[in-house]
Amino acid sequence: MSAFLAITSATIRQILGVRRAILSGLALLVPAGVFLLMSQTLSEEAALDRFLFMLVGLYFPLIVPIVTLVFSASALGDERRDGTLSFLVVRPIPRTTIAVAKTSGALVVAVALNALGGAALALVYAVETGSWAPLLPIVVGGAAASVIYGAVFVLLGFFTDRAVVIGLLYVLIFETAVFGALTGLHALSPWRTGLAIFAGLAPSDVAGELGTYGPAELMGLGRALTLTAGITLASVAATAVVLRKRDLA
Repeated sequence: MSAFLAITSATIRQILGVRRAILSGLALLVPAGVFLLMSQTLSEEAALDRFLFMLVGLYFPLIVPIVTLVFSASALGDERRDGTLSFLVVRPIPRTTIAVAKTSGALVVAVALNALGGAALALVYAVETGSWAPLLPIVVGGAAASVIYGAVFVLLGFFTDRAVVIGLLYVLIFETAVFGALTGLHALSPWRTGLAIFAGLAPSDVAGELGTYGPAELMGLGRALTLTAGITLASVAATAVVLRKRDLA
């Protein structure tokens, strides 16, 4: 097994504890459960309204970032606190490989769990309306937001034991209040980037109703995908630089 695969698989096992996975899984099913309770005996149009409300009010702005934060901040943070990171960096493995592998492990967990939550929400919508059209957009959009948050939070977790607190403050205060009021800063909001990808992939009748519940203006699909790739690569590169420059042994 290559060093990259070994570190990635070890990271997945490290951060995906049974208790943490169960609690996160239950949290991810909350939007689908609430939507199921709200959508009984509704028309197709009303079911779409409830679906978009859960999507914009709960899944993208809260569930995706919080679940990603919990797992990603631990990828390097736990090893730094436990003193095991020094055993990893003394091996003849490039620091860039370590950075990419640790981030990849965190992203695999975050993307998979958030995809589960998004798929559950789309499943309830399909049961109510017979349409599976939102499934791919919600999974891809949620994955994109997870990738951005995850890459940033892995780096943040290396620097501070309070990464979860800082991440929550960023999500609940800056993204909700500050960025919500200033449309020019929407590019700094990962969940809005994910929502833009959802809107770009969703059928026009679904995407056209998003403005009622979410940001009035969303960036285009191409820009959202480019932004996702750019922020992720920059964060991983910064993590690699930090691992090279700091004396971890």
